[in-house]
Amino acid sequence: MDVICRPITSQDLAMLQSVGGDRTDGLTGWLKQKAFAGLAAYHADHDNMLGYVVGFSVDGESEIIDLVVRPDARRQGIALMLIDQFCHRFCDQMAYLEVARNNIAAYQLYRAAGFIEYGIRKAYYQTADGTEDAVLMRKTGSKSRRQSEP
Repeated sequence: MDVICRPITSQDLAMLQSVGGDRTDGLTGWLKQKAFAGLAAYHADHDNMLGYVVGFSVDGESEIIDLVVRPDARRQGIALMLIDQFCHRFCDQMAYLEVARNNIAAYQLYRAAGFIEYGIRKAYYQTADGTEDAVLMRKTGSKSRRQSEP
């Protein structure tokens, strides 16, 4: 499948909502933020959004806030491509994210993308059964790697 990644704009809102549902409720406000960083993956032959990644980027550091891939487009490398493109475009120094401890699939995806665990936020997420810890992860950016190479 040919996939194109491009920056998210306000024209993408309806398509973002069709992919992410309620998870996109705050995106209208986020798009207006100077530090907003987001990419959408589209099928190259259609105007069909397959997924998106959104976050913020300031002074070479970025944070991934949300990553969503349509259920029928999962397990095709789209999430990994979105993460790689996000880090390439928005992360010169360091990229950060957090993931629920029980979200094993997401944790493994982020590890495959080069993120490492560096901490825990105890009882961070509210769940039906109480709370869940957040695993804090980070990845060194492209400029940081070049500066550290001999």
